[in-house]
Amino acid sequence: MVKFDIVNIEVPNGSNLMLYGPPMIGKSVFVRNLFYEKVSNGFGGIYVSTKDTAEALTDWFGNFGLQDFRIIDCVSKAMIEDIADTDTIKRVSIMDLTGISVRVNGFLEEYWRSGVRSILLAFDTISTLLMYLNPQTVFRFLHVLTSRLRAAGAVGLYVVEEGMHDEKTTTTLKQLFSGVVEFREEEGKRFFRFISSTIRTDWKEFTIENEKVVVL
Repeated sequence: MVKFDIVNIEVPNGSNLMLYGPPMIGKSVFVRNLFYEKVSNGFGGIYVSTKDTAEALTDWFGNFGLQDFRIIDCVSKAMIEDIADTDTIKRVSIMDLTGISVRVNGFLEEYWRSGVRSILLAFDTISTLLMYLNPQTVFRFLHVLTSRLRAAGAVGLYVVEEGMHDEKTTTTLKQLFSGVVEFREEEGKRFFRFISSTIRTDWKEFTIENEKVVVL
């Protein structure tokens, strides 16, 4: 089992969780906090970004002292075509889902070879993929990716923007995940809850202070 202290939940190894809510509510900071929590405590970390460059992520996590993780940067290739990879940063076009899968597999295998069995993957965001590719293509890609993580006993976190996709697309995506962290805003306050087949938490208020999630 894998426990996330921030949301106070425990999920089985191999779980894939959706973070779903309206834009600008803080989902990206939330997923970074969850990622930091586990990777700073010994998990292998793979961060797939369709929003920010590897350098931006390295700077953000570096401000909190976290440096030892892997990044799949789906942003930089659109700006600098021949930008180089490193051992810990792989850059791929956002349209190249096969390339993303290959690099995820490569990092998973690298961690396993080094003896790391607890691995967390964060994907921020799925919604950007859906802006460029049709839902069926993205669904097939995610079906393979979530199955791969499940087989490896890794945990995946995937950000999805509420309101950017039709209800059919959202419903189809949710079928891939074993749980959902839902977000809502009410009277200027932000809340989250966790729902799975076995757990339904109450809504909890949170704020973000200096890039850190604070549960009230």
